[in-house]
Amino acid sequence: MRDSVYLLWIDRLRVMMMVMIMMVSWRCVLGLENINPIFFDEGLSHLFGEGNLIRSPDDRSVRLLLDKYTGSGFISSSMYQHGFFSSLIKLPGAYTAGICVAFYTSNGDVFVKNHDELDIEFLGNVEGKPWRFQTNMYGNGSTNRGREERYSLWFDPSKEFHRYSILWNPTKIMLVSSFSLDLFFLFCQQV
Repeated sequence: MRDSVYLLWIDRLRVMMMVMIMMVSWRCVLGLENINPIFFDEGLSHLFGEGNLIRSPDDRSVRLLLDKYTGSGFISSSMYQHGFFSSLIKLPGAYTAGICVAFYTSNGDVFVKNHDELDIEFLGNVEGKPWRFQTNMYGNGSTNRGREERYSLWFDPSKEFHRYSILWNPTKIMLVSSFSLDLFFLFCQQV
């Protein structure tokens, strides 16, 4: 963990799910003491590709599709200053080069040219090669006030669901992934 401050969070961030083909079940809460799933309309709305977003019968998960014209995504209805944001994600098993599946927070709708952002991204894959996983932190619209890290995954994220989470409190940001029984801490950043 680095001691220096990398991000200056000017305003609250909006939680965004910009994803292409994947299955998603989500939790978005204000704090760890109250981790209850929400219905889609209670806290989320379509961002793009509405026809490619298919809700489950209980309205607590969605399936996002990709066709030759567009993918799909959704966004939180509220802005959050801190919180625990988590998603169960299973990636497509086919050829996905050129597609980026992302779970991220951003205030880009408020600060268009100098936004802040936390990303968990899966970069497209060629069958038989290891998946690449990237985390990003941007402050003021740039990695000059943040960082990018890439990892090669040692498992196939298209075989089963894995939980990816952002835990953000007033002093720290942690991106955490659970792979089987292990917890893999992507980074813990002092803010």
